[in-house]
Amino acid sequence: MSMVIQSFDNLHDNRVLRYCADFEAHTLHMDTRTEAGEKVSVHFTGLLAHWFENVIQDNILFGMDEITVDGFFEQYKDLLGGTISYGFPACCSIEELRERMEREHIRVFVIDSSLGLCGFVLAQEVELQCP
Repeated sequence: MSMVIQSFDNLHDNRVLRYCADFEAHTLHMDTRTEAGEKVSVHFTGLLAHWFENVIQDNILFGMDEITVDGFFEQYKDLLGGTISYGFPACCSIEELRERMEREHIRVFVIDSSLGLCGFVLAQEVELQCP
């Protein structure tokens, strides 16, 4: 059984130019550039949390997939086990996080890396703006 709901192919091999989380507006915005020099912007709304690692100056994305909530809890079991007691992501227990994600229709977007930045975004919606 696949945990991938959909893939966002427009981001393969894109260089990350910048990203910005607005915690008051519950948004995360990421600007990327394709190998051909075209800008692709990614807008997450209804942001609950995000987790990025290996962030460097020249991040190159492999791609982004939306995965199932069950897949998220399975894939990030170890990370959540170490962070949930500190309130990340935004809950005090795994059960509370799962309930909140269901109640608020939070989706899981996993960002894979060719170089540098990778991680996940928990948000209600995503929109890609391509040329």
